[in-house]
Amino acid sequence: MKFLVAGSAHLDILARPHTESSHKDRIGEVSIEVGGTACNVAFCLRKIGADVRLLTAWSDASTSKLMAGHIVASGVDLIADEIPGMPLAAFVAQLTADGDLSSAVSAMPVENHHFDRNRIEQAMDGVDCVIIEANLRANTMREIAVAANRAGIPIYALAVSEDKADRILPCARLLAGAFLNQAECDRLMRSLAASTPTEVASALDAPLFVTYGVRGSSVFMPQGEVVLIPPPELREIANVLGVGDAFCAGMISVLVEKGSSYLVAAEFAHGLVSEIAKQGSCNPYSMNALNNMVGDLWEKARMDKLTGVFRRGAFEMEFDRMSKGLNTVILIDCDNFKRVNDQMGHAAGDDVLRKVARVISEGIRSVDVACRWGGDEFAILLPRTDSTDAKIVAERLRSRALIADLHGVTLSLGITAVIPGESLGTAVARADQAMYSAKQNGKNSVCHS
Repeated sequence: MKFLVAGSAHLDILARPHTESSHKDRIGEVSIEVGGTACNVAFCLRKIGADVRLLTAWSDASTSKLMAGHIVASGVDLIADEIPGMPLAAFVAQLTADGDLSSAVSAMPVENHHFDRNRIEQAMDGVDCVIIEANLRANTMREIAVAANRAGIPIYALAVSEDKADRILPCARLLAGAFLNQAECDRLMRSLAASTPTEVASALDAPLFVTYGVRGSSVFMPQGEVVLIPPPELREIANVLGVGDAFCAGMISVLVEKGSSYLVAAEFAHGLVSEIAKQGSCNPYSMNALNNMVGDLWEKARMDKLTGVFRRGAFEMEFDRMSKGLNTVILIDCDNFKRVNDQMGHAAGDDVLRKVARVISEGIRSVDVACRWGGDEFAILLPRTDSTDAKIVAERLRSRALIADLHGVTLSLGITAVIPGESLGTAVARADQAMYSAKQNGKNSVCHS
């Protein structure tokens, strides 16, 4: 079964003090994660093994592309409209010391965006259930609900905040259910001049799921029946943001996939709630999300994609960092590499480069730095090593290459000692001369300058 979740995805910037006080500037912790009601629900559904698609909108900034990579890497099928000029999609929250929300400022570009009919149809293609949330515009929620009804697909709505709860009302008589907390339910009761949640359910013509925190939840049926759901047993509470999204995801998944009773669905949903409550982020996949995303970018910027060793720029940084010590540089050329490319194709050439990189990586110390210098040339920086030790390393690499199934490719290696304070370019020029001498000596050899 495949779910479509439509709504917000953004950065969650959460500040939490260590202790409560009356001071404006308090000591605490700040985390930057990827969240948003729709994103949280999608991640919770993925956590339980569901097939999920997320429809959202954000700016075309690099931050959005970072979030897109994180969402896709988490296994969610992402459809995101990138709109130039949109503000940063973010939720900035001040939490209490026990993890509850104290105040927040949110910027939700998705609520100012209109998805055209083709985009909505693309998002709904092949899905079995739709979940929309009130960070979307009211008319957008209705358009998606109408399209879901036309296709015979059940659709659920989430209110997300007291200020946005009224956006559910245009979806009356189109929903399979609506999820609200007590404050959001009170808001709809005021808007509809209703005296009970049952009257709201009747106006929507759909079951109304209302959460009351530690008092549990209730399901109000349009016909007047009320199902009382006990609260989850939470042994650890580090955070309460996102628990409502987890409850919705768990309930909807069981109701749609298994047709179970509300009490059975709630028991399953409480397992998700318990998991979110004991962690520091609002969903199962975003612990340290920004750090991880930046770390991935940093590694991609440093590492050569084909061979897995450093790129030249990263090698230069490492050389500068270690420039004050006694170091040596080895420059390596792959003998007969052009013949492999010409006779066997570039795929075979790529395979040779990967194997050479593996020979190098397995034949040097963890403190040594190897890079793909360019084309079929590699460079190695050996910290705290003189030319004698470097020659031992070079001979080891040359010998290992002979038994590495490189399609006849051998290695010519040039060694030079680095003069403290000299530039990498100067040192490599000497190593290059030594490597040229090795090739002139018949290839498959080691020379030093």
